[in-house]
Amino acid sequence: MKKILLTTTLLFILFSQEIFANIIDTNQANTVLKKEEVLIGYYGRPNSPTLGILGETNLDELIKKMREKQKYFNTELENKLDVKLAFHLIHSLATKDPGRRNDYLLGMSEKTVLKYIKRAQEENFLVIIDLQLGTYTPYEAIKPVLKYLKYENVHLAIDPEFKIPKHRRYPPGRYIGHIFANQLNEAQELISTYLKENNINQEKKLIIHMFHKRMLRQKEQVKNYDNIKLIYNIDGHGSAQVKIKIYNGLYAATTQIDKAIGGFKIFYKNDIKPIMTPKQILGFEPVGKQKIMVRPYYINYH
Repeated sequence: MKKILLTTTLLFILFSQEIFANIIDTNQANTVLKKEEVLIGYYGRPNSPTLGILGETNLDELIKKMREKQKYFNTELENKLDVKLAFHLIHSLATKDPGRRNDYLLGMSEKTVLKYIKRAQEENFLVIIDLQLGTYTPYEAIKPVLKYLKYENVHLAIDPEFKIPKHRRYPPGRYIGHIFANQLNEAQELISTYLKENNINQEKKLIIHMFHKRMLRQKEQVKNYDNIKLIYNIDGHGSAQVKIKIYNGLYAATTQIDKAIGGFKIFYKNDIKPIMTPKQILGFEPVGKQKIMVRPYYINYH
């Protein structure tokens, strides 16, 4: 009887050890699958080489460049992060001419937008629809493009730099534009309501460009919504150390890290060479005496 009990006990122990080992292996596998994500966007407007890298080549060549960048990041970071890619489209482009609508904006056709959305779906890319504001508030600018949020891979961005007052006494770009927290909250409320009313159970990204503290005013009043992920994209150009200082000053070293995740922009033509490396952009390595304090989620190339 004792022998039977001993044998049964040993079998139970061995069986339990095997189950426990399998649980550990499963957990380890899940850990590998859940690598932290970094998103790389190529910014610009189709067929407009001066507005960013996205418009410098045809779509096939663009995707080839983006895949090469993805491979470069994976190699430099030793595959420690999950590197995703995005088309960052300037949908509403600020102009000096008021145009037919008197809004100082040049729009983009639905055909062009859908072309990029469809190709992004095929490539497993995201699409960011970027809105320069002209005379519009964020709410007014976003409303016409809400329909694209029905596509799972589509997200939005607003650029306060090119906001001008309703009096239209000067065109976009003459002075640095700005928006207020309550205007951003109105836009978020619009997006959040649209998602709920259309049964879109997905968190959407909303990017806010800035390179000066006054571009988004009264930041402490910015609200957070369950179905919206705010990204503060710091997009000044110049030397690497200056860019890092601006990023840390406007975002990483402030209480805003509790309200938004970070974004960092690289200008191929305007930044002082050498261009920052992936490890420098993500804060793994310093540039001189400056170092990124909080790792950005979104890196966009202009």
